[in-house]
Amino acid sequence: MANKILVVEDDEGSLVALSRYLQMMGYAVEQASDGVEALSKLERDRFDLVLSDIMMPVVDGFLLTKHIRANFPATPIS
Repeated sequence: MANKILVVEDDEGSLVALSRYLQMMGYAVEQASDGVEALSKLERDRFDLVLSDIMMPVVDGFLLTKHIRANFPATPIS
């Protein structure tokens, strides 16, 4: 089974481009357009990696990272 990656990016073009590239490389990709959506997806599913933007409204990449480290410490973040 392919590694599952959560891509978190509020810029639609970047989100689509990065997701397509990762899918072409053989990864299973889930998308979140902001930190709030990412938190919701993290509560429902397990990911092998989270790739996150830093500058996002409401829940930025720093807050998202804090939440992941506290609740899913084995999940790598980039």
